[in-house]
Amino acid sequence: MIPRTHRHLPLPLALLLAACQAPGPAALPAAAADPAPAPAPALQQATPAPPGSLETTLRLIRHHWRLVAAVDAGGHRIDALFARPEAPLQLDFNASLVSVGNACNVLSAHHTVEADSLTIDAFASSMRACPDPALAALDGAIAHRLQGRLAMQLDAGTPPRLVLVNAAGDTLTFAGLPTAADRFDGPPSSPSAGASGAAGRQP
Repeated sequence: MIPRTHRHLPLPLALLLAACQAPGPAALPAAAADPAPAPAPALQQATPAPPGSLETTLRLIRHHWRLVAAVDAGGHRIDALFARPEAPLQLDFNASLVSVGNACNVLSAHHTVEADSLTIDAFASSMRACPDPALAALDGAIAHRLQGRLAMQLDAGTPPRLVLVNAAGDTLTFAGLPTAADRFDGPPSSPSAGASGAAGRQP
């Protein structure tokens, strides 16, 4: 509709003025600002190995460890662990497993080494039957005493000594005998080599 104030003007001029006074299109709202990109998450730091654990692991790997003494918290000899005096219990390590040889069966378990402690998980066992009752009981006797977190002392010497003390106060002492590779100046035992195959071998 032509405004009243423009009715006495010539029609073309009135239309032109009306168009000039018509409201323009509504302004579009400003585009919402893009949110700032989220900061990249910080890289998770790898947990470093405990000080001394690598060196300790290498020393364990390079030896067969034969049981030479075992006493309980009262200082009494643990006779059940010496059912085979001619072939004492022997520990062999790789980077992740420890195996027990010269028992009735071969036992193996995962372990974690720190500078002054050794943690051993539950043992898995082969399933051989042993007719000698003392030998048959040897598996359980050693597995029971090498469970959980053990205080560890590794003494250099000739031979080196490995001393493990469990939560009950049992103290087991092992003498180290060099593996064949270490004895003949070959490369050290590979951390990825299976420990169970080394258990019970004579050096």
